[in-house]
Amino acid sequence: MVKISGFYDEASSDLREQCELIKSFGEKYLCPRVVNGRNISTYTAEEFEKEIKPILDEYGIKFSSIGSPIGKIGLYDDEAYQVQLKKLEELVKICKIMGCKYIRMFSFHVDAKGNYDEYFPVVVKKIRGFLEKVKGTDVILLHENEKKIYADTPERVLKLYNEINDPQFQLAFDASNFIQCNCNAPQAYEMLKDKVVYYHIKDCSPEKVEVPIGLGEGGYENMIHDLIVNRKYDGFMTLEPHTGKYAEAKILFNCFWWITWIVPYVRYWHRVFKRIDAGMGIKRWQKVDRKTIVTWQYQGLKKLLDKAYAEKE
Repeated sequence: MVKISGFYDEASSDLREQCELIKSFGEKYLCPRVVNGRNISTYTAEEFEKEIKPILDEYGIKFSSIGSPIGKIGLYDDEAYQVQLKKLEELVKICKIMGCKYIRMFSFHVDAKGNYDEYFPVVVKKIRGFLEKVKGTDVILLHENEKKIYADTPERVLKLYNEINDPQFQLAFDASNFIQCNCNAPQAYEMLKDKVVYYHIKDCSPEKVEVPIGLGEGGYENMIHDLIVNRKYDGFMTLEPHTGKYAEAKILFNCFWWITWIVPYVRYWHRVFKRIDAGMGIKRWQKVDRKTIVTWQYQGLKKLLDKAYAEKE
């Protein structure tokens, strides 16, 4: 069975509130990113074991992966790279403490107008530097396709994966990020599915605005059907709604609707927010908080999983 996790900091940065939400869903996995107001990568293993682990143990919460920002720095920022090497050492220790085998990472910010062929050997060299920090452990670095990094398209993801060619370097798939990079998410899935070991559940509209699962172009129904029925996938799916703008700005945009005709990207948001209202049965002036949005994402994923498992039988 698929194991559901989540970036529950999207509901609250408070760890206890995250744990309470996880338990209300009947789940037990967390992908930590912001924990008690701090990014997980800022904790030393000693701090983590003293301040964070007791709370996780109290609630019986485990880690699916660590949602670190490793690799989310400029490709040529060597000072930041050295800092991240040290942070990665601590994250590996935290993995050991939690019995977790995955650390999320990225392939460096690059200038989209630059030469990707020139970037490639530098990206490979620095990722191999990260891999040196996990050698001798069972920790796997999970590359997430992200906007404005080297491997932001399925073609570059595949090229990087094949070049690294290391069992401790694997792929996490994020459909929304591909859409925001002008890629077709279902086609990206078909290209990468034999290599992917972990899935982020985040959907996106054609306007490149994140929406609840099933309201965008992610192709999740077909993807989940294929994963469950055909591929017998039993790994993690991590909730990452990224619809905080909707929770925070929906009412404001309705109040100042005229701004949506002046600023193009605001117009896109407003249009999509109205679509979310209709899709989720929300009234125009009804407020929606972040916890509700994470709950929508959980319920939407569960519905698709239940359907796929029923079809499998």
